[in-house]
Amino acid sequence: MIKTFSSRAGRLSETNKFYLHKKSKCIFSEKKLIVHEQKVLDIGFGDSYSFCKDIIENNDFFFFGAEPYKKGFSRAVEFFEKNDVENMILFNGDVRDLLEKVKFCFDFIRIHFPDPWPKKKHIKRRLVTEEFLIYLSNKLSDNGLIQIITDSQKYQNHIEEEIKLQNKLSLSKRLFPITYHQSSFYKKALIKKNKIKEFILQKSS
Repeated sequence: MIKTFSSRAGRLSETNKFYLHKKSKCIFSEKKLIVHEQKVLDIGFGDSYSFCKDIIENNDFFFFGAEPYKKGFSRAVEFFEKNDVENMILFNGDVRDLLEKVKFCFDFIRIHFPDPWPKKKHIKRRLVTEEFLIYLSNKLSDNGLIQIITDSQKYQNHIEEEIKLQNKLSLSKRLFPITYHQSSFYKKALIKKNKIKEFILQKSS
């Protein structure tokens, strides 16, 4: 498996370490039965700040957050422990490991500002590929939607090409129903005046 994330982990504070190792009820387990009708998979929620705000403002949805970086993951666990929330499950690791474990489909999947891996030698590390899109289509409910947002022009072009290479998902004009706060990556894109592009995908008919 090619890793799609870099090795930067960030320095962990004592608080981070505490919540990283805490046996919280929000930690993913194959034994947990989730019966909520609207399941959301958030792939790579970063520092977790905007992700946690989204969970509060979209309490009609049940969020599964997958994040490989320990610092962002520990902050999300801390948020769960300090707030009265019941609509989140967290997984620390590569999202593909999570997808191998779940036995159900997601109604909504979102990927916000994935690492663009701009250098040519690192292109194979990009998360959004033909293969990954096909894989996600098998984990998406029949009427589900996938939202991908990036400010990288190179990655936007790459995503457009990868969408064309497969026939399981197609671009949709439907509105993605989950609101989101501006993450640190979103704000950096605005400062740099980069064009932010959103892709909405649905299962091909």
